[in-house]
Amino acid sequence: MVSKIRSLLSLLRVRQYYKNGLIFFGLFFSENLLNFSYYFSFIIGFIVLCCASSINYIINDIKDISDDKNHPEKVKKKPLASEELSIFFAILMIICLSIIIILSWILIPNIPFFVMVVFLIITGQVYNHLLKNYAFVDVITLSLGYIWRALAGGYLIQIQLSPWLFIAIFQIAMFLSIAKRKGDLMILGDKEKAIEHKKVYDVYTPKLLDQLYIMIGASLFITYALYLISHFNLTSEDPSQFVFYEFISIFSIPVFLYIIMRYMYLTTSKPKIARNPERAIFDKGIIIAGLILVSILLFSYYYDNFIDFLFKLLNI
Repeated sequence: MVSKIRSLLSLLRVRQYYKNGLIFFGLFFSENLLNFSYYFSFIIGFIVLCCASSINYIINDIKDISDDKNHPEKVKKKPLASEELSIFFAILMIICLSIIIILSWILIPNIPFFVMVVFLIITGQVYNHLLKNYAFVDVITLSLGYIWRALAGGYLIQIQLSPWLFIAIFQIAMFLSIAKRKGDLMILGDKEKAIEHKKVYDVYTPKLLDQLYIMIGASLFITYALYLISHFNLTSEDPSQFVFYEFISIFSIPVFLYIIMRYMYLTTSKPKIARNPERAIFDKGIIIAGLILVSILLFSYYYDNFIDFLFKLLNI
């Protein structure tokens, strides 16, 4: 029984659900985190995105089942390839997940949100059936999935994400995707073995990926810094425009840079982390820096909101 549950979780790729947390970006950066009336819609939205993600993963596993059975590593990890679960069960799961998505319309009848869900599924299938074999296009296509998730959250509360934030999310996705390919090449080692794993490794080389990694990492840092400066108007020379709790956000920039550098170190020295980015979350350095980063941003974005919220509580 435990083995079946573990196989089901593997089939659904529950460990990948952290990506769908991007739906909450719009809630946080629009300063609506304390608006609890939105929470129900966002929880349902998160579940819908998880269902859509799982549909993509299951369809991909069904398509790749023959190749996975001949792959010494994947045949042990993939429940369909190892025959721990049947194809019939996988199809049944796709139907059930699709029904959940359709029924969720009753709870959140938001057309733009569901358009993003459809885009997420289509992008995943286009990638797996065609674009994953084209270098550079593959990582760009994968990164679009992160954009759809973030936009879905924005549409739930009918806000437009900042272009800077939009670009930053895309760059984070590119950063993670390139790191994963670096990890693949480091672990697979042999060029022919790497090409057998993914055709794009005929183009990608460790040197090229290192160059792309540095380029995306640097541009991500610059984008984040420019986003904060533009959002809080930190370039103003008028003293009357100075707001101390907004200016505090500037101190998150070196913390963000540390997280980038720490992640680059981890993915270079520990390729298993590069292949599974969620493992980096458990790194002590990233945990501490992440908490500091979130604390600074919470203070900068929500100082006023928190004070108002506190006064309302005291008045009750």
